[in-house]
Amino acid sequence: MTTIQLPEPQALTMTLGDALARRRTNRECTDEALCDKDLAALLWACAGITSEDGRRTVPSTLDLRAVTAYVLRADGAWRFDPEKNALEQTTAEDVRELSTSYQYEYVKKAPVTIVFVADRERSKNARPTGVFVDAGTMGQACYLAATSLGLAGCVRASFDHDALRNGMKLAEHMEPIVLFTVGRPA
Repeated sequence: MTTIQLPEPQALTMTLGDALARRRTNRECTDEALCDKDLAALLWACAGITSEDGRRTVPSTLDLRAVTAYVLRADGAWRFDPEKNALEQTTAEDVRELSTSYQYEYVKKAPVTIVFVADRERSKNARPTGVFVDAGTMGQACYLAATSLGLAGCVRASFDHDALRNGMKLAEHMEPIVLFTVGRPA
């Protein structure tokens, strides 16, 4: 398995008030790759560990931590391991086109889509909507981090869940549920 060790995340220095006031959906981005420090900051914001007991930057239904962040790029699909601050490749295929039902040009141009994947086995004792709430908070954390970093981003949910799961080479109990596509503003 190919692994990428990410650097320390880029510092998020914008105040929360400013990030909330400036946050906007923006699908107009370049195809310029994100630097690893910016990617690490986005991933830390949505799934980073903030304490020795494993607590995260975002809340988790019943503290199950049943939603995991994955990254889609031209070089494949990658699972974010927050304990190691690393990416583990699940496939070397570019599966970004599977992450949309109709915005093909946008998702191929944007260098990164973060996929929030629910583990249905881990979450089976929680209310079914819990993983969607978790993914929503993760998406909002990405929006705020992207705003602080001066990036353009968009939360998306129009895609074939089964096709994306299969393309990412995920187990049957793993379900992609929400996406955050991000890049440098055009």
